[in-house]
Amino acid sequence: MTPFSVRLLCAVFFVSGGAALVFESLWFRQAGLAFGNSVWASTLVLSSFMAGLAAGNAFTVRFGPRIGRPVRFYAGLEATIAVTGALLVWLLPELGRWLAPVLGGLLEHPWLLNPVRFGLGFLLLLLPATAMGATLPILVKALSGLDANFGAVLGRLYGYNTLGAVAGALAAETVLVPWLGVRGSALAASALYLGVGAVALGIARSAAAAAPAPAPGPSGLGTGGSAGRAWLLALASFLAGWILLAFEVVWFRFIRLFIDPSSLAFSLMLAVVLSGIGAGGFAAGLVLRRRPGAFGHGAAVACLSGALAVALYAGFEHVLAPYGTRYIAEPRDVLWLSAALMLPVSLLSGVLFTFTGTALSREVAPDVQAVGWVALANTLGGMLGSFAGGFLLLPLLGVERSFFFLSALYAVVALLLLAARVEARSRMLPVLRWASALVLLGTLFAFPFGAMGERYLEIGVRRLGDPTQARIVAAKEGRAQTVVYVACEFPGEPLFHRLQTGAFNMASNEILARRYMKLFVYWPIALHPEARSALLISYGIGSTAKALTDTAGLERIDVVDISPEVLEMSSIAYPEDEHPLRDPRVHVHIEDGRYYLQTTGRRYDLITSEPPPPKHAGVVNLYTREYFQLIHDRLSHGGINTYWLPVNTLTLEDTRSIVRAYCDAFPDCSLWSGFGTSWMLVGSRARDWGATEEGFSAQWADPVVGPELRAVGVERPEQLGALFMADADGLRELTRDALPVTDDHPKRLGDDYPGRVDNRVYYRMMNTRTARAAFEKSDFIRRAWPPGLRERSLPYFAFQEMLNQHRAMWGGAFPIHRRIRNIHRVQTTSDLHTLVLWHLGIRDHATGEPSRSLPGQAGRALAARDFARAKSLYDRALRGSPRDRFLRYMRVYAACMAGELGDVADASPDSLVGRVVASGCTDFPEHPPEPPNPGGR
Repeated sequence: MTPFSVRLLCAVFFVSGGAALVFESLWFRQAGLAFGNSVWASTLVLSSFMAGLAAGNAFTVRFGPRIGRPVRFYAGLEATIAVTGALLVWLLPELGRWLAPVLGGLLEHPWLLNPVRFGLGFLLLLLPATAMGATLPILVKALSGLDANFGAVLGRLYGYNTLGAVAGALAAETVLVPWLGVRGSALAASALYLGVGAVALGIARSAAAAAPAPAPGPSGLGTGGSAGRAWLLALASFLAGWILLAFEVVWFRFIRLFIDPSSLAFSLMLAVVLSGIGAGGFAAGLVLRRRPGAFGHGAAVACLSGALAVALYAGFEHVLAPYGTRYIAEPRDVLWLSAALMLPVSLLSGVLFTFTGTALSREVAPDVQAVGWVALANTLGGMLGSFAGGFLLLPLLGVERSFFFLSALYAVVALLLLAARVEARSRMLPVLRWASALVLLGTLFAFPFGAMGERYLEIGVRRLGDPTQARIVAAKEGRAQTVVYVACEFPGEPLFHRLQTGAFNMASNEILARRYMKLFVYWPIALHPEARSALLISYGIGSTAKALTDTAGLERIDVVDISPEVLEMSSIAYPEDEHPLRDPRVHVHIEDGRYYLQTTGRRYDLITSEPPPPKHAGVVNLYTREYFQLIHDRLSHGGINTYWLPVNTLTLEDTRSIVRAYCDAFPDCSLWSGFGTSWMLVGSRARDWGATEEGFSAQWADPVVGPELRAVGVERPEQLGALFMADADGLRELTRDALPVTDDHPKRLGDDYPGRVDNRVYYRMMNTRTARAAFEKSDFIRRAWPPGLRERSLPYFAFQEMLNQHRAMWGGAFPIHRRIRNIHRVQTTSDLHTLVLWHLGIRDHATGEPSRSLPGQAGRALAARDFARAKSLYDRALRGSPRDRFLRYMRVYAACMAGELGDVADASPDSLVGRVVASGCTDFPEHPPEPPNPGGR
């Protein structure tokens, strides 16, 4: 074989590594469709992949010495992967549908369902992964005949293949799936495998070494040396693989406390780990070419790996410091943070693998078996380590203690290597071993226990940029995510809770969030008061579930959520006697929402869902046309679906693609305002729309639901119509040339977040004048809305416009003069109460506990039209805050409305009162003058 052929084979192995990661990423996606996007599904793919690699390694241990033409055999492996890998991508989603009738009966028995689907998927993924696992030992066999330096050959090939995997992981996420779709990407990966197989076959035919195989000689552990040392080295490789894959799970969980949890971010984190491993393999190969005995430093490398893991965890807050409270979503920032935490240890892991394999080659003959044994041990360790990280370490120890435990385990790897008496001719070897051991012991002794709760979780809370006083009241690290409950208090206002998962504010029971969450129930019940069964997918903080349990007419309520931790911790937000999950009508399912719909045989009058934002890793499967069709098919005849559309996380093209997918499944789709940029999609299964005014308005008379409707700012049935944004005709126009998000084209949702142009379009879509005109013309509204309510709803679009402009929506200061003008219009043209309070900044906690502050009491009196009492309370409030401009302004307004301007004029000898009085209490200046300052400053 010529030097050019050797270089070409290395290039082939690089491409092969890239295609392997393309397939793996596609299997992750498709397994989510077949088995649900749960921690079980992700563990299934990773464990099956690793087990398949181990099986391939085991094959080479057993049969490798008998393979006489390794390059030709390698070409056959690549062709096998090409065919089986692509078939798996095409068949996995179908498998989920085929098995649904069989596995549906196990939904109530997750202890049995999860192992069954795990086992089925495991068997399917095993075949292509087994072929992948055999490739490294076979190529090492092919090249080691040309180069006697085993370590250099192993490091070179291992590095090329792993760095190719980096390219594949990034290409799948950023190029292949966006351009070709999932199945097209599978064909592209298959074509790459067939191409590299063809190149390898050409090299095999032209190589002079492609001769009949020699008779196999003695082989096995200890053939080239000591069997005891060989087993110790294999055990060290096993433990090193276990630690690294467990660390990967822990690293990813930890870093997601600070970064955007998108699929791109996940790919970038994986690329960092693989880059480190590949670079470590290359580096070890280069060192071993110059110093063949350097593999004796493996124990020192293991100790340094543990010490670095501790040091990088302890110092990570300094890496985060420059970002302040900024949300971290830019790819370059994700790469930097990932590299700062994971790259050094990953690099040393690549070095350690190569050094251990080289040491094992001294004890095992031939070389193909040495590679097979070290890879088999390392891969089996990785398979079990990934499982242990998610299912044992994080739930039992948490992130911080897992860091300590895994770092300490590197000392055991070092001891195993020392026990194997791996020696090298180096005077520095004893010094380096002792020094590295002391460094590891020192870092473990100084481990920063408590940093997770005292610093890192607090950083995650502050990073949301919330102006409230926030404190962590509970945190739990489960199998799938870290869940944090935060208590928030506005100055002078009552408490509310916020639910965080990782770095994202998932839900809150603050009044404005409660508004849109409960509208997912109040809206469909107004149009479908005879509904008797409901399904909620994604529990969150429980506001939607509470709206369901408050609805007396519902007889069965199913709640599906993927996170047991979210459900367990929800008692923080509710007293026991008000907890929605304690309602006897509620049935809880710890399951992926899509998988539940795919396997259940139940039908529902109402299905409502508020999954995480669609760009979070794995969540896009809950925003595709196929998923919306699943919802449609699980509705009873005439049933209604309401669905969350968080456009603040979406570009306009993203929004159009999701709406197109939804309307493809629901021909009578419509779009409604929830609050701010949290919108609501509505569709039905062949509903004969048309409600009576009595049935439509019944909720407002309900003793439980009625007060909550008024608390969330929907005080009258007429206000429900004012939430209208577009019907099916309008949405068809919006999405006329848009491509729908589908299972095969999930990357029609891009990785960008909305910019100024997108937001301007969203503001125009929320324009209530346009919405009112569309409401009047809409055929859907004519069919669905009671005639009297339809006409009486029109004036309330003006009040909806005030809500759209509210400062809480945009996060900026709402000018005083605009607030007072809005308040005056509400006071004089309607009987609304809550909108006045919100313009005054008064937002109650879920319990409805009234504010005890004087400004809060004054505001309540003002909203109740008790202007004299409001003026008196503002007088008292101003004595404590005489320079508060807003209080002065509100005092004048209350006095004006109460007809008590005389004493206000005596107390405030400035132009404000004169201008207000002269206008008949309708003109409110933008900048009221400051009162005189007696101190002259």
